[in-house]
Amino acid sequence: MHLRRQQQNIRRNRIFRDPDNPLDYLDDTEIVRKYRLSRPMIIDICRMFEFDLQRPTRRSRAFPVSLQVMVALRFFATGSFQLVNADVHNISISSVSRISRDGTVCLKRVCNHNIKMPTDRAQLHNMMEGFYSIDDFPNIVGAIDGTHIRITSPLEDEHLYVNRKNYHSINVQGVCDSNMKFLNIVAKWPGSTHDAFIWANSSLSEMFEDGTIDHGWLIGDSGYSLRPWLLTPVLNPTTRNQQRYNASHMKTRSVVERSFGVLKSRFCCIDASAGTLLYKPFKCCDIFIAVAVLNNMCIANRIPLPADIDGNRPDQGHIDRQQYVGHLNDGANVRNRLINGRLGH
Repeated sequence: MHLRRQQQNIRRNRIFRDPDNPLDYLDDTEIVRKYRLSRPMIIDICRMFEFDLQRPTRRSRAFPVSLQVMVALRFFATGSFQLVNADVHNISISSVSRISRDGTVCLKRVCNHNIKMPTDRAQLHNMMEGFYSIDDFPNIVGAIDGTHIRITSPLEDEHLYVNRKNYHSINVQGVCDSNMKFLNIVAKWPGSTHDAFIWANSSLSEMFEDGTIDHGWLIGDSGYSLRPWLLTPVLNPTTRNQQRYNASHMKTRSVVERSFGVLKSRFCCIDASAGTLLYKPFKCCDIFIAVAVLNNMCIANRIPLPADIDGNRPDQGHIDRQQYVGHLNDGANVRNRLINGRLGH
């Protein structure tokens, strides 16, 4: 047993110590600024994916796991060209490509452990309290919205990816809590897909429909269908109570727009400021999921945004929603009771 522990320690020292590794020559502030995660978080990720990223080779030049993690994080943080990332870490462009791909796969594999909508009533009540503290809007367990991630023109079904702003994108649906942590992500639909369609065909919608989640409401903009569990603004409000409802609704729902803004500020590879993701659509979707996992880890560990990043800027991928056009349903009754009851006083 003692010999086994010694062997494990030797292996870990070999993994975590490398003279060319940024972990060994950058201070804590620089690590967060350049790689977005703290030193302890990076070490934890190395341990988490140690056996996934170790290369099946006896070559002395095999890349340490920690270096691979840092290369992938640098891509997520900046979205810079692979040549730049290769020069920074003194490796080849092909190695950067392979490492970024492997890092994305590893993070996507653990997404269900880091991005999940709770169904336990105690947890749902905690989320309600968080949203209520924003502007006294009761019973909210999540804020929902969509964002567009700019991609290069795909070879197949190109027209499906052209959104209302006339550029190619994927339309990603996200649900977050009051702390801007993502509870649900749907990243698989082309840019021309309507938000209401994405929601109606999501597993989370089914969870509300079949009663798996039978407590609390989501809050979304007018691009979604009004449902008993999904409250939207009143179009053309005419009474003071409706105006008060809309004002509280907008302030409370804005947390999801800030969530997307923080995500893109922290991991610029998915932000328009870094240009366009030059990958096939399915890989762009995987990259979004990967950075959402990392973002949730940062929030859980209370990692602040670097000082040179504005976390309050609007989501650059937000597109004005088309109003959902459909018949009135029993969601109108729920909203009216709220308008004329608790929020009407």
